[in-house]
Amino acid sequence: MNDILQTFSNASPLFWATLIPLVLFIWFLPVLLAAFFNRPHLRYIAIAAIPAGMSFIAWGALIVWACSGKVSGRFAQWFEAKQQGRG
Repeated sequence: MNDILQTFSNASPLFWATLIPLVLFIWFLPVLLAAFFNRPHLRYIAIAAIPAGMSFIAWGALIVWACSGKVSGRFAQWFEAKQQGRG
């Protein structure tokens, strides 16, 4: 543990300037995905993303929620049309 603290205390400003935006990008990735895929629930996903970043399970659930919605509906319609075209 002391090695990690020593590494962080000796880190350069460039390291911090790279690490902090990267962590924030990953933390709020569900919000970015929701902006593209699931607009009706964007507000709820954004609110839930703040505490969910501390839990891999909750963060993963938000990723699934953000990616579901309009895209899955479009895929279901495409799949049904494709099935009807075959039969």
